[in-house]
Amino acid sequence: MKKIILLAVIACSLNGHAQVLGKLKEKAGGKSKLDLFTEVKLDFPQYENHIGQVCFSTEEFERTLPEDKYIKTYNLGDKLSIRSFMANSPANSAMLQQAESGKKPKEINAKKSYFERCKLVYILYVDGKMVSGTSHAETFDKANMTGLATHRADLNDGTEKDFLGESLYRALLEKPEFLTPGTHKLKLELLPLINGDPEGFQYKPIAVGEIDMVVPKEIKVTQADCFPKSAMNDPKLEAEVLKACKTAFKENAGNAIKAILAFDDIFIVRGDYNAIIKKSFMAAVACKNSKGEVWYEYYVFDKMYDGTKYLPAVLSKEISVNGKVPPNGKSVNPACLKFLK
Repeated sequence: MKKIILLAVIACSLNGHAQVLGKLKEKAGGKSKLDLFTEVKLDFPQYENHIGQVCFSTEEFERTLPEDKYIKTYNLGDKLSIRSFMANSPANSAMLQQAESGKKPKEINAKKSYFERCKLVYILYVDGKMVSGTSHAETFDKANMTGLATHRADLNDGTEKDFLGESLYRALLEKPEFLTPGTHKLKLELLPLINGDPEGFQYKPIAVGEIDMVVPKEIKVTQADCFPKSAMNDPKLEAEVLKACKTAFKENAGNAIKAILAFDDIFIVRGDYNAIIKKSFMAAVACKNSKGEVWYEYYVFDKMYDGTKYLPAVLSKEISVNGKVPPNGKSVNPACLKFLK
C-alpha cells in the first residue's frame, strides 16, 4: 500500500495565530522589511468573515458562494466541497511563521526563491484522531501558492474525477473503525508545505474547520471509491486468475473472491530463437477475510506455452511485466462488495 507522507502538526489556537500573523504582516511593511509576495486583494464578506477557517458545503464552493450555503452537518456519502480562507497566501504564511519563530527577515528574504516552491497539505481527523493527509507530491499553481489567500478542494465531488482532497475521503472509507453509525466530528487542517525543506521547519495550520459527520448504517459509496475498473471482459481468464490465487494462497484461499482484469495488456514472452515461452499479464484480486475486512491487491500471472497451446494462468514468480511493476492495492469499505458481480 502506498503510504502518504504526512507532516507533523502542532496544536495551536488558530485565532491567536491569525492575530500574530496580522501583527507580523504589519511589521513586515515597517522596519523589519520582510519581503512578502504580492497577494490578490480579497475584500468580499465571505473571506473577511472566515479568515483562518476551512468551510464546508455540498455546493460548488466558489469564492463568493453565499454563506447560507455553508453547512455544519454532513451526511457521509453526499458531495462535500471545502474552501479555506487564510490570513495570507501559503508562501507568505510560511515566511511569516519563520519570522514568528525568531528568524531574521534578512535571512528569510534571502531564501525567497525557496518559498516560491511552497505548496499546501490538508490533514483529516475524525473524533480527534488523524486519518490521513494529502500527498506531498501534489502540484499547485505557483501564483496561487504565493499570492492567493483562499483555496478550494473536494473531499467527494460525486464523480470519477480525482480532485485534491478526494484521497482523504477514500482513506476515510478504508477505515471502518472511524465510521460507526452515528455522528462524528470531522476536522481539517491546512498547512503550508515546502518540498525538500532541509531544516524540517514545523509549520502551524493556517486554516482549520470542523463539521459534524453523520455516518448512516449503510454507507453510500460509488464504484470509483472501490475496486479498479475491469479493462477486459473475459470470464474464462477471470476464473483462471481466481483459481491461481486460491491455489497460491493455500490456507488463505478463501479470502480471494473476485478477479478483476484491470489492464488490457497481455505480453508474449519469448526465449531463444524467438520461441514463445508464455503470456504474462497483471490483474487485481478482490479479497475479504473472516473479520469483514475488504481489500484488493495486484499480481502478475503467467500462461505458460507448451508448444501447442497456452496453459491455465498461474501466479508468476516474476515481479514485473514488460518492465512494469504492479500498482499497490488498497483496503476498501465493505460496502464496496455490492459492486462485485
